[in-house]
Amino acid sequence: MKSDFIQHPPHPETEWSACTSYSAEAVTIQAILDVPLQDASVCAGPDHLYYLTGTLDGAQVQIWSSHDLQAWGEPVKVWSLQEDGSWQKEGEAPHGICAPELHYVQSTYWLTYGVLQGGTGLLRSTTGKAEGPYEDMGRMTVDGQDASLFQDDDGAVYWVYGNGRIARMKGDMSGLAEEPRAVEVQPWKMPGREDHPSYTGNRQVGAYGAFLYKRDGYYNMTCADPLARMDSDSVDTFVAVSRSIYGPYSRRYLALPHGGQLTLFEARDRGLYAAFTGCGSYSPVEHLPAVVPMETPSPAFLRPSPGVILEKGAVGRLQPVADFPIRDPHISVGPDGMYYMTGTSDQPRRDFWDRNDQLHLWQSSDLKEWHHLAKVWDLTENGTWENNIYAEPCLWAPEMIYLYDTFWITYSLKGGGTGLIKSVSGLAEGPYIDMGRMTNTDIDSSLFQDEDGEVYFVWQDGKIARMKNDMTGFAEDPRKLVPVDGRRVGYEGAFIVKYQGKYILGAADWHGDKRVDGTYDLMYAVADHIYGPYTPRRLAVPHGGHGTMFVDREGRLQATLFGNDRTAPFRTRPGIVLLHAKEDAQGLCITPYSE
Repeated sequence: MKSDFIQHPPHPETEWSACTSYSAEAVTIQAILDVPLQDASVCAGPDHLYYLTGTLDGAQVQIWSSHDLQAWGEPVKVWSLQEDGSWQKEGEAPHGICAPELHYVQSTYWLTYGVLQGGTGLLRSTTGKAEGPYEDMGRMTVDGQDASLFQDDDGAVYWVYGNGRIARMKGDMSGLAEEPRAVEVQPWKMPGREDHPSYTGNRQVGAYGAFLYKRDGYYNMTCADPLARMDSDSVDTFVAVSRSIYGPYSRRYLALPHGGQLTLFEARDRGLYAAFTGCGSYSPVEHLPAVVPMETPSPAFLRPSPGVILEKGAVGRLQPVADFPIRDPHISVGPDGMYYMTGTSDQPRRDFWDRNDQLHLWQSSDLKEWHHLAKVWDLTENGTWENNIYAEPCLWAPEMIYLYDTFWITYSLKGGGTGLIKSVSGLAEGPYIDMGRMTNTDIDSSLFQDEDGEVYFVWQDGKIARMKNDMTGFAEDPRKLVPVDGRRVGYEGAFIVKYQGKYILGAADWHGDKRVDGTYDLMYAVADHIYGPYTPRRLAVPHGGHGTMFVDREGRLQATLFGNDRTAPFRTRPGIVLLHAKEDAQGLCITPYSE
């Protein structure tokens, strides 16, 4: 395992730096308690019990206990706003308490919390027991919420709250010994690799729910942030690390999908765990408390352990259909009824970005078992115009179609430009001849044949042109297909497929941020005519990115996926997603099919 994830992060396709690491035996996470509990937190007590609490109704604090993190006893009410509250009920704003956390410090238990009208407070157990009773230590801050405690190795205790604010506490825990200061994270410095704090000018770890944990000499500051991955309502957990409690802190990174505000704790087995409430409609434990084992595969790098699926739906539990590396996979059906797959290869150097100039083809009879059919094109051996443009060309995103009694493959070049080759034998494995250059710029080209026999070249972000009958070039000036809301369907990987009488225009786009912690998703828009108008774009396949849709032999709509982001089910392997298509108020609604 590499150790430079924080300082020199790789492309998000890289499995070793992934947030969700793939395991064939993975199971979907389950709630530990069937009680709606926001901001769930767990404290491991010295009495070998685990204590769970969180936001209920804003009027009380309840605590559950467990010996094994699985079976939980009946809750104990340890504090009530109506019965025990004082300053917490001041002001005209709606009253309530939120995000309580239990901590064991200085030989007793403490409850940190926020108040709905703003500000944070602290309660102390007078008996040294988790169930209390508790005395009110007063207001700690007039601003912020989501308060937490952290005790350092030297015994000093710190108040941590809000979006990453921190202050050392007085020795008697009666208040803060210093003014709170905000933790700042470092932005990305690499061109084309920006994350949320970088492009908004906001350099905080997250929006709320700050928590501090120390491991292997690193301070890990976690916060919740609504990144809008998958174009959704997901709220994720981010982490930034430092060797010093006040910083400077590293660039932030996503550590727990749908985790929101969490607490980290060490269990009796010495394993590290995170307690959280599922945040967002993609979470299998939305609104419910859960515990997930965490791992640190390299210094300062925190992520969920393999074996846990943290995303609801067919894509979250998807497994690859083959074990060969590929990007931008495309599947088509041949006249022989066989399925053919091609895509960006890592050959000959096992690198997708360095002189990968070969075009490979795989074949399957059932979409399950795939075998390598042939290397059908090699720019080193077969290239013509391509080698006159780039000294060391890369061949990207080939797509195959059968028309005019033979196979055709269109492809792209790194740096821009698209080409077309034709099988002169009528067989998928060729041999092929070069039909020349189709576009001087842009990438990700595709071919579509309509029911009237006309063939169209589709590429980049929705550009399209009808082809000449002899396939030597365009029969018309290119135009761009833009949905009626004015937003392009995606920025790359455009294609068209016809299904249920509708033209489906698909393309890839990033959500949340670009090539960092965001998701590379497959978007689509629908029209009754090939040139539109197209409906506003929608999400078809989360993490689907530059996959493509195809209609299988049974007439079902499916899509390819290869995994190109840190929270994909796997990375750079071929996957197939069965799709469900149904008319709704906005047109044809396409979603992954889930039984």
